[in-house]
Amino acid sequence: MATWFSTKISFLKQAENGSIYKKSEQYLLNAESFTEAEARLQAILEDSIPEYNLLTCAKANVSDIAFNEGAEAWYSCKISFLSHDEDTGKEKKVTQTFLVAADSVKEAGELLEDKMRGTVVEWELLTINKTPIVDVFADEVEGDEKGKKKGKKLAKSKEYED
Repeated sequence: MATWFSTKISFLKQAENGSIYKKSEQYLLNAESFTEAEARLQAILEDSIPEYNLLTCAKANVSDIAFNEGAEAWYSCKISFLSHDEDTGKEKKVTQTFLVAADSVKEAGELLEDKMRGTVVEWELLTINKTPIVDVFADEVEGDEKGKKKGKKLAKSKEYED
């Protein structure tokens, strides 16, 4: 099972007035390992940002992601619910983080409610925060003609200008 990784890069970008400035961006992608996460990020960004410095690559605490084509931002939604521990027979409070693509905090909450509709547990929304994540790349594994795995980007990506 693939794990979600949060990556942060920095690169040089040219402004409209011709000046060069340093820019940082954060991405989320799923992979089997840190090495695969770095390789996938490089393959995804090679056409739009060929030269960058990888600042961080860390496992992300994300339970699930709600994609919303065309959304402007990514929101982190933390929920809690009670879970029954079968070993001890006691209930324990569990928190999970969902990442939701939305245009506002209100829309993120509504999309999370839609996603959670029909679940059997009673849950409580604790927080919704806008994240600095620029894009999320979910890996849909396909076989190419050489039998290698390649990731297919499912989320909408922002266009980059040189």
